[in-house]
Order: sequence, then C-alpha cells, then structure tokens
Amino acid sequence: MLYATCYLDAFVEEATGEYKTILVGAGNRIVRGNVLWSQFESAVKAYHASQGKDDSRLIEVVNEMAMAKFLANDPALSNARIEYEPDMLPDGRRIDFVIDRGKDNLYVEVKTVRPQTKATREAYQKFEQRKKHHPSNVEFVVNPQKQGGAIYGDAFTSRSHFLEYTMAFEERLAAAKAIRLGPGILVFCGSGYAWRKSNLENWADFYHLGRHRADDPFGPMEKHAIEKEGIQLKRNVDHFAWLQRPFEQARLTGLTFPIRGPEFGR
Repeated sequence: MLYATCYLDAFVEEATGEYKTILVGAGNRIVRGNVLWSQFESAVKAYHASQGKDDSRLIEVVNEMAMAKFLANDPALSNARIEYEPDMLPDGRRIDFVIDRGKDNLYVEVKTVRPQTKATREAYQKFEQRKKHHPSNVEFVVNPQKQGGAIYGDAFTSRSHFLEYTMAFEERLAAAKAIRLGPGILVFCGSGYAWRKSNLENWADFYHLGRHRADDPFGPMEKHAIEKEGIQLKRNVDHFAWLQRPFEQARLTGLTFPIRGPEFGR
C-alpha cells in the first residue's frame, strides 16, 4: 500500500504539471477541458479506494489527457475549436474529441488497449492450439519457459480489442458524419509492450483494404470469426493512430499517424 501511494503521488504530480494548464488553466485550448480534468481527479480517488489494485480508469483518462495536449499543440489546429465529449449526438452517445476546423469536423476517439495475460501453462496451450491456424508462411516464436504464453495472449487479445473498439466507433462516427461531415481517427493507446505497432499495422491494413496481409498471423482466424458472426464493417474510420506512453509515466513518448503497414505484405 505504501508503494502504491508513493507511486500515485508521483504520478499525479507529473500528470498535473503536464496537463492541468492545457485543460483548465488560463487560456486553455480544450472546451469542456474541466470535464476531463474532473474525470482524472475521480480516477485518482478510485485508485486510492482500490488500494492500488485497479488503475485501469486512471490509465484511460491520462491517455485522453495526453491526446488533448497533442491536439492543442498541433499547429494545424491552431485556429480550430477543440471540444471534449460534446453533446452532439441526439441519443446521448459521445465522441472523445470533436474539432471544428471551419470547413468540417475532425472526430477523434481514444481507446486504451492494455491486455494483461498471465504467463500460465493454459496460456501457452492456447498458443499451441491457435498457431495451427496461422498462415503457413508466418512463424510466431515464443518461449514456453518464459513469458511466451502471455506475450502471445496479449497480442491475440489486442487484436480482438481493435475489432471491438473499431466497430463501436463506427456507429457513433456514422451518426456524427450524418450531422456534419469530417474524417474520423481512432487512436489506440499502448505502452509498446503488450502489443507493438506492427500488430496495429496488420489491423489497419485489413480494415482499409478489406483483405488480410500475407504476413498477418491472425488473419485467417479473424476472417473466420468475422464470417461466422456475420460482422459487417462500415469501414468509415478514415485513419488509425498509435499513442505510445509507458503506463508508469504521465507524459506520452510518441504518436504515430497514420498507421499503415509495409507495402510488401499487402
């Protein structure tokens, strides 16, 4: 408990210095930035209440704050109106950031993908079962004596979340574009450990092209699942991005946009 408290105090101090001014300070750029800051304060209290056992909401909110700062500091948006979770859709659903660029809106949704698979024998057994469905030209190598099952499990689960979150955003994005046209960007946040940029590149290429890359280990399994469940993607998300931030620090370390894979595998 002492470690969790000390960690939280340092984390909150860093996050406050990094994001408070941009959200609620004098001349802040984010409309309804106070709402996001209040969510951060609530997430800190919830982390305390869990005695350091559940930081999921805190991680999500800090990722949204990191995206808010990135948007506010983007020279291309210097004259734009950036609003956090505006009351735009008639059914009450919200999109994280709606940016009025004058000629159109820019819609930005932020999702944290943070699987935490345990390195168990069962996790490795699932890898052995699933690797039979990988493309014949793809070899996913993991070490059963170390974190092999967890590494594979995280990558597999991340891919499922990419599909899940994209479909959810598609619905809200379609409703928003019906009100005012503009591109939609889905930003996935991760530390770079549980999943890598190449994992997201595989998803982005499939989404935009309508077919899986030849070097996509999860392509055949995903294709089977989509056909079996009758999933119909709208494919109205214009771009994907990756916000990278080690979860133990508040400051982001990079944002990659747009996400697309190498040409040779398409």
